[in-house]
Amino acid sequence: MEFLTKSLLICVAIFLLAVQTLAQDSVWVSYFGGGMKALEQGNYQEAERLFRAALAEAEKAAQANNPHATGMISDTLSGLAGALRAQGRYSDAETAIRRQLQILETTSGESDPDYSKTLNNLGLLLSAQKKYKEAEEIHRRALILREKYDEPPRRNLAVSLLNLGKVYYDDGKISESEALFNQARTIFKNVPPDDITAEDIDNILRCDGNLALIYVDEKKYAEAERYYKGIILVTEKTKGVNHPDLIPYLENYAKLLRITKRPREAAKLDARIRSIRSRMR
Repeated sequence: MEFLTKSLLICVAIFLLAVQTLAQDSVWVSYFGGGMKALEQGNYQEAERLFRAALAEAEKAAQANNPHATGMISDTLSGLAGALRAQGRYSDAETAIRRQLQILETTSGESDPDYSKTLNNLGLLLSAQKKYKEAEEIHRRALILREKYDEPPRRNLAVSLLNLGKVYYDDGKISESEALFNQARTIFKNVPPDDITAEDIDNILRCDGNLALIYVDEKKYAEAERYYKGIILVTEKTKGVNHPDLIPYLENYAKLLRITKRPREAAKLDARIRSIRSRMR
């Protein structure tokens, strides 16, 4: 009888713990999902508020020994860093990402794709703060892991090549950056047609845009113009003729036209940029 009573108490305790866990998960999912939606809609302050609420719930779950708590905290920190980065608060975002990285280091380890992804995000934040030496080191770590673990078509490896190349370019290492942009471009271009995504296309355009900047620096103006024309054409076809993503490419093309003494053509691009911006209001 005593044994049955103890067994019953244990079952009740397990049941109550399960109910508590489900309740914690439900509240966290509500806050986290709301934060992701706000982030996608560009409402970054609201996203931050919801992610901070989600983080508080995840930390409560950790105190209650919820088995899902570690993943909840890690995912929330990633979302929070995204909201902070979008507001230009790079130092705060860096703090969140470094905390996420510590969690991943003690749980999943370097073979987890989230680990190299978090390294990559940290590198981007360091670059945004012009901490190029630190950014290069972090992107190199991510690149090494992705060379080791990234599965075909190896698009994550290509992203690391692209981002490290951008660090090199910003730090004035032009030839090194050109090689990495070309390597990344080759990987993206070799993604099977049935598997290619809109993000892959955007990354190809990023590679081409960066290569165009290099060709302008090297005074290879015809090659740079060919890239800009191609980028603009693809963006128009995939996103529309008035999409905001056209603006940086139109701006850089206009600069090239002025360098090559074609101010009238540059002025037409300036007018187009103004028109696109007016539609964004």
